[in-house]
Amino acid sequence: KKNITNMATILLSSTISQKEDADEDAPLPLAKLRTVISHETYLWLEEADAKESEWKAQLAEERSNVMIDLFGSDENADNNSEGSNEKRQRHDRYETRIKEWTSSHQNSDGFGGISIGDNDDDFVNRSCFPEENYDGNHSENPKVENEHNSENGSITVKYILSEAPGGHGDAIWAASRHVANLFANVKKCRDLLSPILNQDDDDQFIRNGDVDYVQDLSRNPLIGKRVIELGAGAGIPSWSALHCGADLVVCTDQGIADRIRCLAECALRNLEDIEKRTEQSKQFGGEEFNTNNDLNCGIVKVCPYSWGTPIDPILETIRCSNSQQDKELDQVHLFDVVIAADCIYMPDFHEPLLKSIKLLIHRPNKSDHRWGMALLPFALHGNTKDENVWNIVPLAIEMGFEVEVLEGVQLTPQWKNMDMKRGFVNMLRLT
Repeated sequence: KKNITNMATILLSSTISQKEDADEDAPLPLAKLRTVISHETYLWLEEADAKESEWKAQLAEERSNVMIDLFGSDENADNNSEGSNEKRQRHDRYETRIKEWTSSHQNSDGFGGISIGDNDDDFVNRSCFPEENYDGNHSENPKVENEHNSENGSITVKYILSEAPGGHGDAIWAASRHVANLFANVKKCRDLLSPILNQDDDDQFIRNGDVDYVQDLSRNPLIGKRVIELGAGAGIPSWSALHCGADLVVCTDQGIADRIRCLAECALRNLEDIEKRTEQSKQFGGEEFNTNNDLNCGIVKVCPYSWGTPIDPILETIRCSNSQQDKELDQVHLFDVVIAADCIYMPDFHEPLLKSIKLLIHRPNKSDHRWGMALLPFALHGNTKDENVWNIVPLAIEMGFEVEVLEGVQLTPQWKNMDMKRGFVNMLRLT
């Protein structure tokens, strides 16, 4: 009897745990996302939700009618689909909707977001470098645990892959992983952002000598910066910037409702993780957790945006925040860092992308002499000749940008048997 009772307790605990995991993995209600989107975007998503519910109800009814015609009754149809339901449940135990990516000082890929199976959903943490292979389990992998406990720490961001068609935002491409990993490494991030750091009057080391210089190098240079991502997909660079202390992060992608909703949910979930970490850090004197960041949560916003169009929707989204500084945002004091990861593989979009960057990048004015910069990490995917992709460089120069071609880095391609070239990340830095 005691053994039976213990077994029943274990089964009950397992059932409760699975239910809690399922609840945490479920989509957040649209109403909860209002804090990270504008009112116009909320109404647009609300309408999209209503259309999707109507479509799903219609599809379910049509499917039910088809099954009844084939098998004669709903009971037979249910029995026939039992095997597929069991297969789906087995898959669901291992495949979660909300995924994680963790930065790494040793592994250029970080940990997470790469598929090794024939199924695109087989996301694990592999690397093209044998010594960096990883079994895919964050909580049980000593390398990840050691990095979390290291002096500079690492960051873990949550992301969701939208199931909506359109573009290639349904994967974590190497360029996104690369720039997110650079952001999380204080030294590499400082090198990456050096053009805008060396002109910042607020950097103590510039004004106050060697002691303050050393102190400043321990802080992530994204702290206090305004960051926007174009063509975000899953938004890994945006969430990395947010975790690294950016004052404002705006994540944008094309106007696909499910894509924007997934990004909005990720924004909120990552912000909540930062708030929890901040509270824990305060309880432990601020020294036990990631030292990359201040103890303040930044502002994060999500909105649909098409390249080459006016940036008014972005400005309006930002003005919806409670920050007086953001309410006063104008078309001069804009973003310190503009990110467009793996967005230049289609040459036809080079000009509208550069037009948007020019509109969004902060530029000197009478009250503020600083300027912003743009980062364009990208791989060559073979959909067009390589020189067609590289033609963005002379075009950017023609449009008034200064362009630097930074050193490329080999990362792991997104999918099994993919050409290694598609994992080699080039980097353009525009000022």
